Amino acid sequence: MLNISSATIEKIIIHQVGNIGREEECVFSEASVKPSASLEALLLEHYLLPLSELEDAYEFKAGDLTDVIAGYAKEIFTADADFHDASIKIAGHLHSVTNHPNIMGGDFIIILFDNIFMNSNETKALGLFKVESKDDYLDIYDNNGTLEFIEKEGISLRDIQKGALILASDESVLAIDSQKRRTKYWHDDFLSLKPKQTEHAELKASNDILRGLNKRIATPEQRLEFNKSLESHLEEHDDIRFKDLENFSKPYVEEQEINRVFNAVQNKAGFAIDREISVPSHQFREQSKNTMQKASIAEGIELVVRSKDTYIDQIEIVEDGQGFTAIIKFDVYEPES
Repeated sequence: MLNISSATIEKIIIHQVGNIGREEECVFSEASVKPSASLEALLLEHYLLPLSELEDAYEFKAGDLTDVIAGYAKEIFTADADFHDASIKIAGHLHSVTNHPNIMGGDFIIILFDNIFMNSNETKALGLFKVESKDDYLDIYDNNGTLEFIEKEGISLRDIQKGALILASDESVLAIDSQKRRTKYWHDDFLSLKPKQTEHAELKASNDILRGLNKRIATPEQRLEFNKSLESHLEEHDDIRFKDLENFSKPYVEEQEINRVFNAVQNKAGFAIDREISVPSHQFREQSKNTMQKASIAEGIELVVRSKDTYIDQIEIVEDGQGFTAIIKFDVYEPES
């Protein structure tokens, strides 16, 4: 997570970007401004903070960086281009990809942040925010001694509709839209991003691999044996490799199915899944507890253990003519003090 406790706003500019598919034009501001102290505090809290807390990082796709957002951002960070001129180029690029009939035009806010720290290193960051809709609100005014309501329209501070934060230190990008998911228009067409291979992304991938392998193990008893092998490894080793997950699953899952799981996770993660990648055991245990503490007893019946330190030790299923009896023993994990 970024440290933004001492962050400041160096410059801000607002343009209006229409939908080029509907022949809507852009309106460019003539100059950037320095916000007041109160406005700066609001923007830091409601625009910078939500982006700084995102865990999924992206990076720019490889290509010619002179005509994409990465290139424009680099010009701003290195002062090779005037902030105002570069902001117009960025807005123009957004306009060029705003062509789908369902995409609304709107206000486009560009903010240059300073005094942000990542891993104790100070960095600048460029914030890009698009506002496609505004909220109605009421204000009160004095009409010759009578206080009355007046309807107004303004930008909401509750949710970022579309936002991105580009870090100067390593060109990492934190991006979000109002649905808090990746969208083709914002992430792909405008920003041209791909998922970045970070420790957090690798940890998520490890859990996806575990879940995929677990689903392909045929019986509750076999799934329990598989999970117990993992538990023993986690207790005895500081980390676990993707290769270990593969090896532990081989007695229960065919190699072709194992490869399908890894390929599916690679497609989802957006980066190559090297089976020598390792993640810390304690983080893997925490990330995958919902998978490792769940047991499929029968078709449509699952047992979930809510205690984070309790694991299923043994499952015995006895079938009779009318149904089955399940006998389950538990084990309690006690971490070393």
